[in-house]
Amino acid sequence: MKKMLPRTFVRRGMTIPALLLAASPLLAQDALDALRFSLWDPVHSARVRAIGGANVSLGGDISSTFINPAGLAQFKTNEVVLTPGFFLNGTKMQYNDSSFKGNRSALNSGVNGVILSWGNRFRSSPIRNTTVSFAINQAANFNSNFAYSGRNNLSSYSEKWVEELAFNRVTNFNAALNNFPNGASLAVENYLVDSILSFGSIIGYRTNAETQRMPLDQSFSYQTRGGIQEAAIAMAWNNQEKLLYGVTLGFPIVNFRRQSTIEERDGSGNTDNDFESFRLTETFSTIGSGINAKLGLIVKPVEHFRIGLTFHTPSLLSLTDRTFADLQTNVENYARRITGDNSRPSTFRLNTADITGGTDYTYTYTLSTPWRAAASLSYVFREIKDVTKQKAFITGDVELINYRSMRYSGAENVDNSYFQAVNDDIRALYRMAIHARLGGELKFKTLMVRGGVNYRSSAYKKDALPEGTPAWALTPSLGLGYRDKGVFVDLTYAHTLGRDVHFPYLLADNVYPFARNRFFNGQVVATVGFKF
Repeated sequence: MKKMLPRTFVRRGMTIPALLLAASPLLAQDALDALRFSLWDPVHSARVRAIGGANVSLGGDISSTFINPAGLAQFKTNEVVLTPGFFLNGTKMQYNDSSFKGNRSALNSGVNGVILSWGNRFRSSPIRNTTVSFAINQAANFNSNFAYSGRNNLSSYSEKWVEELAFNRVTNFNAALNNFPNGASLAVENYLVDSILSFGSIIGYRTNAETQRMPLDQSFSYQTRGGIQEAAIAMAWNNQEKLLYGVTLGFPIVNFRRQSTIEERDGSGNTDNDFESFRLTETFSTIGSGINAKLGLIVKPVEHFRIGLTFHTPSLLSLTDRTFADLQTNVENYARRITGDNSRPSTFRLNTADITGGTDYTYTYTLSTPWRAAASLSYVFREIKDVTKQKAFITGDVELINYRSMRYSGAENVDNSYFQAVNDDIRALYRMAIHARLGGELKFKTLMVRGGVNYRSSAYKKDALPEGTPAWALTPSLGLGYRDKGVFVDLTYAHTLGRDVHFPYLLADNVYPFARNRFFNGQVVATVGFKF
């Protein structure tokens, strides 16, 4: 009978780019990292957040700077806007039929900036007014804490380092000891990974943490911090209240930090099988900046309807990774036995600086994020003579995001074959995703009540995820607003829930585990603005 794998393991042959995780001695960027810096979920203003982020055709909000700059042409006055917020993040991980919870809460910020608008002095011009916006907005939030653990009978994290050496065809032992300061070199120096010899020549590598000889008790812990802030300048024009159009130049700033701890222990109880445990602590960070453009227009064919279209170019990001790894191992009697030296210890510890000569490993590269295009329709209920009647609007957006278009490239003086291979895997792994947003508002004189919903589909192709593991996110939201005498105050609560998958490691020649992730987070956003 064919042996069935546990539900929390993936068979070899999936489209996830496992081969490329070990394809270069110094490069560590992969298709999964590209997605991290491309999954933007902007905070915006409390008003726009309350209506599900739908603002492509509605306009009249500083968030239009980052959604559809044409909407800025609705302004006839100047504004200063401030948007503080609070983020509550939670996760529930399922790994080997066990559940683990994580959380992280922190202050954050939505859109802040100033809007300047002025009318046209020349009566002969069809341009009624011109608007300029200077703003900054949080595009992504990386704050989270999560951990999970379980028994693995099929693979070891240390097999990553075996593959790192194998795929780079390392046959020189000194190269194995020195060329991989963030992974394989640490494992080789610590006797966790060793070479396989034939007639004195290296023909391969093996790990002492072999699941064929012992079950492994694994634990994974992660703390991530940072986010993406986008500064922008936008300009928009109002052509006779029928055609609004605008352009934004955006300048995203990336700051990502991750502290991870991976542990494996021999679950057999055997104290003389060449492996007792290892503990890997890794500090990884990415910083950088980039540029993008946003183009948009809004058409008002009749008084109550607005049609909006917008296109966001890819963000061209220049990024620098910095990595520091510390590996501690206990290989029992293995070092004594292979060296014939009974004074050799059973435990070893080494870090990146020991190999590089006292520095972290750094590498600079570029990443092009997906392009985005959106269409929208709004219906606005105009105010009538009886001011006690409600005034309202309803608006909806549909956005296409081409995650297959993400691209890596390295410096001009390096071999880009690695990144070309990663880009091939990006095309194989990701697809065109759809984001849908719907929202509305009811106005009672100076008080507004708002509601909305935001749905994000998976960026992955269907066959790229383990069977029965969907990936999606849904964010319903509610908010209140107050406007009177040039002052406005808005308050919103948005609650995101969804599912995705976390892979602690990927392997080319084996099966590898994953944890099902049910995530949920709440976001409180307040906006205060002043007209002048």
